Order: sequence, then structure tokens, then C-alpha cells
Amino acid sequence: MIARIANRPVLRIALVHLLSKKRQTAVAMLGVMFGITVFIFQAGLITGLQIFMLDKIVNNSPHVHLFNEPDKNPPPILSKIYNRESDLVVVRNQKQKEGDKKIRNSSGIMDILRRMPGVLGVAPNVATQAIVKAGFKQMPVTISGVEIEKEDALFNIHKDVISGDIKRLDVISNGIILGKGVADKLGARVDEVVTVATTQSAIDMKVVSITSTGITTIDDNRAMVNLRMAQKLMNKDKLYITDIHLKIKDADNADVISDDLSKTFGLKAQSWKEANANIFSVFKIQNIATYLVITSILIVAGFGIFNILMMMIYEKMTDIAVLKSIGYKNRDIRNIFMVEAVVIGFIGGLLGLAHGWLASYVASKIEVKLAGLVTLDHLMINFDPMFYAAGFGFALVTTALAGYFPARKASKVDPVDIIRGQH
Repeated sequence: MIARIANRPVLRIALVHLLSKKRQTAVAMLGVMFGITVFIFQAGLITGLQIFMLDKIVNNSPHVHLFNEPDKNPPPILSKIYNRESDLVVVRNQKQKEGDKKIRNSSGIMDILRRMPGVLGVAPNVATQAIVKAGFKQMPVTISGVEIEKEDALFNIHKDVISGDIKRLDVISNGIILGKGVADKLGARVDEVVTVATTQSAIDMKVVSITSTGITTIDDNRAMVNLRMAQKLMNKDKLYITDIHLKIKDADNADVISDDLSKTFGLKAQSWKEANANIFSVFKIQNIATYLVITSILIVAGFGIFNILMMMIYEKMTDIAVLKSIGYKNRDIRNIFMVEAVVIGFIGGLLGLAHGWLASYVASKIEVKLAGLVTLDHLMINFDPMFYAAGFGFALVTTALAGYFPARKASKVDPVDIIRGQH
């Protein structure tokens, strides 16, 4: 390596310049290193949390949710009688009749869906609002009546079990599965009895399992019972189904499929992306803020390199004059300072990659107890190689741009003016 540099005067001169100002060179490299370290750590932390949440959302939510949505603003009933353009119908304080949420011919629709290409699974669901009571404690939940085998095949509920057995829901007719948040707030444990009350009835149920997904909104609202038990809670027959859940091979194609199914069956079809639009909005804001901060840090580092190289130029004016007087061209002078900038970016970038990985690794091993939108025991870090490649590439580009203008200025220096200025 040394022999190669020795055979290339431009590289050797650039190296001498850098080593002669070790403190300035180190400061410039540290600026680049700090920017890349922060970029890798923050990008890994933010995207790691996002990937964790997306994985949980995709695994615990239907890719497409079919349901019957009653008309929120139905026309006055008198408009069916007085329907001429000349008629004026005024109805004050109209009381809306509760719409029927039942999906007509649900079994036929599910048979069609199962035969559709790209559909991994279909599961029926009966959803209703209820109050769960345990002693003097009570809280509102959304009761989901499910066929547990089909539901588990779609959402891998067994992976979220922290106590009990979800399969007991098929054995115990009045069994109930609770989310960890619900169970903790009620103080309920497996095999204990809770009371589930709807506007139609109230039934004592035995807790057969408690699950934890890590997503607070799910864990604080999950209450699953046998499909037939949910129908009994609502005083409905065995054919009463309010929701149909689908899992598809290509989850990213859920929006297109939901539009097609809505037109085909005349039902409201909601994709998992639409259902979690508010979370994706938070993700976008996080990403924008992260990249703005990182870009600012690297720009500041770039200005630091710019200032250091400018100082080198003023301090090396005599050297520049000598080099030009012995035959070095403007291109050679420019290349000397460009090499210095690239070396700073290269070494600073490598140090940033190493420290970024180390900081991310250490953070991923630190035990934390975070509770909010998600519940985490450890920070979720994304070690995507693209972050390291992008960070290193950005370091080289930033330092090259920061070095270009000082290098250009150095190449235009007139050695005669320098020599005259010294007398």
C-alpha cells in the first residue's frame, strides 16, 4: 500500500497534508463518523419498531375485512310516499332504526372466497359490544365470536398465548380468551369466571387463555368466545354472521382485492392498510423527521470538512506555488485536495459504520420496559445492510462535495501572486 502511494505523487502529497494536521483531520473524520453513527442507529431503531408493529398488525389483523355497513344517513321514510319533485318532505328529530349487520348468505360468500386464487384462508366472525365483569371491576370490550381453529390458522393466535390453551374454546362452550390488557385490568386469571353482558343477555364465562400480542390496542380490547356463544349473547340464530376475515398471499395487494370484493358482494370491504391508516401516518412523520435530522448532521459535517480544507489551502499556499512551479497542473492540485476530502469521508464512513453497528447491537441487548402503542421488553433494531450501504455512500458523496469547492479554489491559485505576497 505504501509502495503504491509512493509511486503516485498526488496521493503521497495528500497523505502528507492530512498527517501534518492530525487534529484537524481527526475532527473532520469524527464529524463524518458521528453523522453516519446517528444515521444507522436512528434508522435502525425507527424502522425496527415499524417492522415489529407491521408484523404484529399483519399477523393479527385480516388482510381484508368484509362486513355489512348500514346506511348512516337513510332518507326519511315519508320520502317513499311523497317522491315527486314538487313534494316537500320535512322530518324533524328522525330516529334512525338500528341497521341489521347480518351478512346475507354468508356461507355461500365464504365458499366463493375460499375458491378464489390467492386466498389463504377465510374465517367467519360475530362482533358485538359488551361489558366484561370480574367482581367489582368491569370494562367495555368488543366480543369476537370465532371458530378458533380457523381463526388460529389465519392469525397464529397460539403464538401469543402467555397462559392457558386457546383450543379449550372448542371444549368449553362458555369459554373466553382475554387479551393481557383486559385480564390485567380485571384481575382475571385462567380458569376464573367472568361475566359478559350485552344489551340482550349476560352469561358467566370461564377464562381459558390469556394472550399478548405486544400491540396495546389489541391486548386492551381482545375478548374471543366460541361463535355459537357470541350468537347466543346477541339472541341470534346459527346463521348470524357479522364479519368475514380473509388472509391473502400478497398482503400488499389487499387494497385492490378489497375494492373488487366490495363491488362483487355489495359489502363494505376494508383492507388492513385502510384499517391502520393512522399508524401509517405516524410512520411517515417519523421517517421524515429522522431523515431531516440525519441530513442536517451530515451537512454540518460537510461544512466542517469544507472549513478544514479551506484552512489547509491557506496554510499550504507556498506548497501549491512550489508544486505549480515544478510542473503540476491545475488538475493535479485539485485532485490532491479532492483525495484529502475522499480519504476523510472514507475513513470517517468506515468508523461510522462500525460505531453505528456497535451502538445498535448494544441497544438491542439492553432490557427495557416500554408500554404505550406497543409493549416491548427490548428495543427492536433493524440491521438492514441497505442502511450501512446508504450511510457509507452518503458519507463519500457529502465529503466529495464539501471538498470540491476548496479543491477548485486551490487549483486556480496563481503561484506568482503567492510569491509576490511573501515579499
